[in-house]
Parts: sequence; C-alpha cells; structure tokens
Amino acid sequence: MRSITFSDAELLNGLATQDEKVLREYYVLFYQSIRRFVLSNNGNEEDARDLFQDALVVLFQKVRGGNFELTCSVATYLYSISRYLWLKELNKRKWVTYKSVDLEDFIDTSSDIIEISEYNERLKMYRLHFDKLSSDCKKVLSLFMEGHSIAEITQLMGYSSEQYTRNRRYRCKSWLIDSIKAKFGHEIVGYGNNKDN
Repeated sequence: MRSITFSDAELLNGLATQDEKVLREYYVLFYQSIRRFVLSNNGNEEDARDLFQDALVVLFQKVRGGNFELTCSVATYLYSISRYLWLKELNKRKWVTYKSVDLEDFIDTSSDIIEISEYNERLKMYRLHFDKLSSDCKKVLSLFMEGHSIAEITQLMGYSSEQYTRNRRYRCKSWLIDSIKAKFGHEIVGYGNNKDN
C-alpha cells in the first residue's frame, strides 16, 4: 500500500488552487472507497464517477468559500459528502432500500453542504436546458447574465431596437423556464432578474 504524500492541509490547499498533482491524488486516495459505496448501494461505474466529481465540487466550494474548518480527515469529510449525495440520489430514484457499507465514523452533513449540493443540482438542471436553446437565445441570456445593459445587448446582437431586445430576452427566458417545468413538473424560480438595465 502506498503512503499518503500530502497532508490534509496540503490536499485542501491543492484543491482550492486546482493543483493537478493534488487533484490526481484525490482520485488515488479516495475514489475507490466511494466507488465501492456506490456499487454496493444500487449504483454503477458512471454513478460512482459522477458522484465523486460532485463531491469534489462541493468540497472545493466549501474550501474556496472561506471560513472552512476541517474537523475530521479529508477522507472522512469527502466520504460523508459523497454518502449524503448518493443517499439523496437513491431517494430521488425511489430506491430507498440501501445497505450501509460504512465502516468509519462520519460527520453530520451540515446545512451549508445541503445548500451547496442543492445549488449545484439546480445549476446542472439550468445548464442542461440552457444548452437546448437556440444559439441566439443562449447568447442573449449569457450577455444578460454577464450584466450587459439592454442597449449594449441590442448593439452586440445587431437587433433593431431595445424593445426587440427586451422581447427576445423575455421569450428566451420563458422557453428556458417552460423547458425545465415540462421536465420536472413543478414551479421553479426564474433565473436572472426582470429589471431592464
């Protein structure tokens, strides 16, 4: 068995700075235990890969958010995040029966982990449906989200008037929201804002 070459502090710092060598070490050190957990609980290889990526993103966001204090090992913390995310996924899939293969003590998932994972889930949903929009709609909404004014968007897109730009932005947002509602069957919060710049 190979020895760990990075301390927990170095692992967290490497994740925060996106150091390639440290990121590879996460896979070497932690992926197999998470993979075993997923495969033992109604998941497959693709599920394990996706889950590990999602858990790393959550940990990255917590570390980059500041004021993060690790109160256990990185291994335990990452496994706890993964376990929470996977059990949530099983519940979503209506596979509520799972066998616990947990041999360690795990941390309680704090509310900020729940908030981060839910935010990431919504972001994935938006990106999936955003990618289905026409290239024109994607460009208009991207410019809007970047903070460009109606006048700037009108000029950049070569539209005839600011009123046309407002109407186009509204239609594109409506298509995006309707697409998400059709897929998920419930009311969602619109993204962006409705104020004209």
